[in-house]
Amino acid sequence: MPLADKLTAALLARVGMRPDITASKVQAHLEKLPFDERESLVHHLLACSHQSTEWQAFIEPFLIHETYFFRHENQLEFLATTVLPRLIQERLKANRLEFRIWCAACSSGEEAYTAALLLRDAIQGIREASSRDWRLSVVGTDLSAEVLSKARAGEYSMSAGLNSFRDVPAFARHHFTNIFQRGEKTWTADEALRRFVTFQQRNIVQDPAPFSDADLVLCRNVLIYLDEPSVRTATSTFQGALRPGGVLVLGPADMLRQHEGWELLTNQRAMFWRKTAATA
Repeated sequence: MPLADKLTAALLARVGMRPDITASKVQAHLEKLPFDERESLVHHLLACSHQSTEWQAFIEPFLIHETYFFRHENQLEFLATTVLPRLIQERLKANRLEFRIWCAACSSGEEAYTAALLLRDAIQGIREASSRDWRLSVVGTDLSAEVLSKARAGEYSMSAGLNSFRDVPAFARHHFTNIFQRGEKTWTADEALRRFVTFQQRNIVQDPAPFSDADLVLCRNVLIYLDEPSVRTATSTFQGALRPGGVLVLGPADMLRQHEGWELLTNQRAMFWRKTAATA
């Protein structure tokens, strides 16, 4: 098997990335190396563990880190106004004052903090919920150690071009008053957020979920890069991470082809799926 094909197959097996996406990039990567070094490098990478610094450095250029705060406004409005209040009410009814969110493939953390801000607003918007003490946990996971270091720092700067605040909708701008009203250049997650937003390095097609009773799982604009068996593995992991009645949120371009154990919450591009009790 050609060297490029071996690495492409390894990316598929370890990460789930489709060969039609990665093959040309792998070939271009190898062509940058001296010819007599290519075979030894490939053999070394294939022998490395998934967590090794060498493998991590190799896969980094193949990972998609496109993200920003409050991405996909219409989707998040539905999450804020319909999904989160419903899930919070379910927790109140069961007298279990805890709420868990898993943001899978969170990149540099903007989505995890977005989910935390929405959750905090949703709790404050329900009188019975706002007067109670909650145990909250938002866990962001990603393959890349590099972007997770930025996520853990919790500092994001307004800069020219495609920055973290490029498209914050009007309903969410109150979270970033220093940026939009005072003209400051950096937003830092406050201590309250830092207490319940954490980050872990995990692989959605290899590693177990961080929860087994999450209320909400977000994995947006990721499944489109995976082959079908990897999509099935990932969605099975998401299903296992959710409590009965918990909700999976996908990206506008993602597809959920296996519907067993899921109930569609809205017909808006099939992005919100509730785990049915039958899969508990």
